[in-house]
Amino acid sequence: MTESQTGLIANRYRLGTLIAGGGMGQVWRGRDTLLDRPVAVKVLRDQFAADPAFRTRFRAEAQHAATLTHPHIAAVFDYGEQPGSPGTPPVAYLVMELVEGESLADVLHREGHLDVPRTLDVLRQAADGLGAAHAAGVVHRDIKPANLLVGRDGRVKLTDFGIARSAASVAITATGQVLGTAHYLSPEQASGRPASPASDVYALGAVGYECLTGRRAFEGESAVQIAVMQIREHPDPLPAAVPPAVRALVERAMAKDPAVRFPDGTALRDGVDAVLAGASATALPATAVLPVVPAAAAVPAAGAVPATAATAVAAPEDRPRRRRWPVVLLVAALLGAAGVGIVASALRDGAPPATAEETAPEEPAGIDVVAADLLGRPVREVQAELIGRGLRVELVPVETADATAGTVTAVGPTGTLPADSLVRLTYAVPPVPEPEPVPAPVPAPLPAPAPADEGNGGGGNGNEGNQGNGNGNQGNGNGNGKDDDEDKKDDEEGGGDEEGGGDDE
Repeated sequence: MTESQTGLIANRYRLGTLIAGGGMGQVWRGRDTLLDRPVAVKVLRDQFAADPAFRTRFRAEAQHAATLTHPHIAAVFDYGEQPGSPGTPPVAYLVMELVEGESLADVLHREGHLDVPRTLDVLRQAADGLGAAHAAGVVHRDIKPANLLVGRDGRVKLTDFGIARSAASVAITATGQVLGTAHYLSPEQASGRPASPASDVYALGAVGYECLTGRRAFEGESAVQIAVMQIREHPDPLPAAVPPAVRALVERAMAKDPAVRFPDGTALRDGVDAVLAGASATALPATAVLPVVPAAAAVPAAGAVPATAATAVAAPEDRPRRRRWPVVLLVAALLGAAGVGIVASALRDGAPPATAEETAPEEPAGIDVVAADLLGRPVREVQAELIGRGLRVELVPVETADATAGTVTAVGPTGTLPADSLVRLTYAVPPVPEPEPVPAPVPAPLPAPAPADEGNGGGGNGNEGNQGNGNGNQGNGNGNGKDDDEDKKDDEEGGGDEEGGGDDE
């Protein structure tokens, strides 16, 4: 669909300017004329719309994304297909939440790279959204900067579940077909194996690498070459200025073996939280399959310099040291630093590292939930706040005209709650107006019966007053008012107009 072809879709969505274009479709700024609100409308490209397989995949985007409700996932409002103009394929469209901002790809193109705190903020929000998708059984399979939208308020939202699939569903693509962008493709996907939540973690780790370095982890002359590099090679080390725990976080997310990575988005989010909280590297969520590191390697003396690729493991002479991150180095980075809050001190104004006693977090006494602080606020804002404080949230819509639509009207339970408690947020939705009663249709009056013909009591043909009627008896066509002899006599006298004509005069 070209810009000159845009207009009103489904007699409801008016398209405006083109926002972005991807491999499968184009995203337009639009307006829902029924609800009078801005929306984003993704339209399948014309060259694909005629293919039922592509439309099936596009429809799956709507089905998968519609199951996900989360502050860091762009909401899906509607999906449909409508016939195109003569000689053109049908128009398949997806109506989504319009995020006022830009993609992370645009941010990186403009700024080059991001600093450590900002990178961690992006990773934390995106991982939180991925965790919700993974909990619902959905694997995104195409995490990349272009699919991370950054709002003007700094909120990150995942979008484009166009090639996602439910872990419980049958794959749409043919066996061996690889979907996704090669620069962020996990080794198992590049090898033709099924994607898993850990595959999304790898892709998000590659996004973090790009944010910190200003370049992609792998570059090649073709997608196939890049996919082979994903399987066989390791990216160059992160800049030396990146704190060790942040380095360990990204390296673990990009581990070649899915079992060594964070298992899903929630685990990666928890890892980012541990780094942001200034906990020691050992506070990063553990994976059972990680090899055990000797105590001497795992807990260096206080103040010791963390191990590097040059000091931890000597690479064999027959292997290049470039692009090799030994597993021992990864684990040492995760478990090292002797319980010292290295990253916290690096992020806090360059203060010197604190001891474990100074940085050990206190046991939380609970999370205070005060209804008065939450009522009347936008439900999405309150939901994000409570989730960020370690609570689970259930949304309960209630139709009411006494509160602004989308605002919180009730909260429960309140008080001091344990972490991971479930809080129900009741929010207002506008009541659906009752349809106006439609008056019953007035039946049409029955036609008046034709006056009886004195000369033809039952019906005959060709008499005056019955001209043009082939069978003059209403409802029967065989005059039954006289016996057969009289009918015959009438026919002889009247001329027998079988064709509905006849005029005796």
